[in-house]
Amino acid sequence: MEERVLTVSALNNYIKSIFDNNIYLQSFLIEGEVSNFKWHSSGHLYFSLKDNSSQINCVMFASSARTLNFTPKNGNKVILRGRLSSYTATGTYQIYVSKMKLAGIGDLFLKFEQLKKELNSLGYFNEDRKKKIPRFVHTIGVVTSPTGAVIRDIIKTINKRYNKVKLILYPTKVQGEGAEKLIAASLNKANEDGLVDVIILARGGGSMEDLWPFNERIVADAIYHSKVPIISAVGHETDFTIADYVADLRSPTPTAAGTYVVPDKESLFEQTNNIYKLLNKIYQNRIDELNMQVLTLDKSLNNLKPTNIIKREKNNLIKVYRELKLLYNKQITYKKTILKEEEFKIKNNSPEKKIMLIRRNLDNLLTNLKHNYEIIKNSKREKYALLSTKLDSLSPLKVMSKGYSLAKVKGKYLRSVKEVKVADVIETTLADGIIISEVKEIK
Repeated sequence: MEERVLTVSALNNYIKSIFDNNIYLQSFLIEGEVSNFKWHSSGHLYFSLKDNSSQINCVMFASSARTLNFTPKNGNKVILRGRLSSYTATGTYQIYVSKMKLAGIGDLFLKFEQLKKELNSLGYFNEDRKKKIPRFVHTIGVVTSPTGAVIRDIIKTINKRYNKVKLILYPTKVQGEGAEKLIAASLNKANEDGLVDVIILARGGGSMEDLWPFNERIVADAIYHSKVPIISAVGHETDFTIADYVADLRSPTPTAAGTYVVPDKESLFEQTNNIYKLLNKIYQNRIDELNMQVLTLDKSLNNLKPTNIIKREKNNLIKVYRELKLLYNKQITYKKTILKEEEFKIKNNSPEKKIMLIRRNLDNLLTNLKHNYEIIKNSKREKYALLSTKLDSLSPLKVMSKGYSLAKVKGKYLRSVKEVKVADVIETTLADGIIISEVKEIK
């Protein structure tokens, strides 16, 4: 019987079906330490879960990641719920995580936090002790691997921005056992040489384990005691190491470190051109100012000539004469006006005119008084007639003339038959007189 030949896709699909049909692999709990963590812009989480001797890839899709109540980090110990399956495009298997919670802190992460706390208490991170990066440098020291892409990127960036600086590479192992001692030794050597103005400590991205040499105390001490300013450019923008906290400046990436130590030649040229224009403008303004001073002095010297002084004084005398003449005429006109006003006042204030004015006022007052008296008298008469009419209409006699009467017993007016008894004497008042009667019967 001829043996069947499988395609790669068929084999990968078969392996996937084995995972998907195994009930034990469809939902299980697993504990481990997060490593190589990446949070993709799509919202998906990609990371490895490891223990002391093994690791496995994991993915947590955005829909599940939104349920997390914490932000996962490298070194976190977590408990996952998920299923195991295969990704047929690459033939790799991984855990598809639906839930994740913290189970504790990873050993490396715990060690990192302890050292960070210790160094912070010792003042290693204080901003007031950090040195400023020089604005212009002549020589730059780079502590990194001589074979990686990091040194090429730094050289490319620096040469592109400003190729007038010298670069000294201190080749160093930046990963693996013993790397921390070599890094510290290179930093110390760069200080001892006394050749560089600034040091870039650089390395590309990686897991927490890969970057661990930069979290060692020996490296932190070398940075702290360095007399030369140090820029830490370790890992990617989201990676933080102890070296970043101790260094005088942290760069988000090794490539970006080059932009901090050298100016951009185009920008520098533009700044120089602007300064030249400014200085030229200041120079031109100063020349104009001096020319103006020369013209002013020349004019002052011309004014000091005897002929010019005599001519100027003559003009001043003519001007003063004209002003005095004008002032004299104004005074004459003013005095005439005052005189006419006084004559008018004297004429208007004569006794005869005042007596006539007073008599005219008295006649007006008498006429007004008589007029007002008549008005008030007529008003009072009309008001009296109105009040008399109202009083007459309200008179009890007026009411009783229509057949009404008032009865009282013992001086008290009656309002009810209950107020009298048989044999009481009643005094009845009518419109034209009073009747005295005795009560015989009450109904």
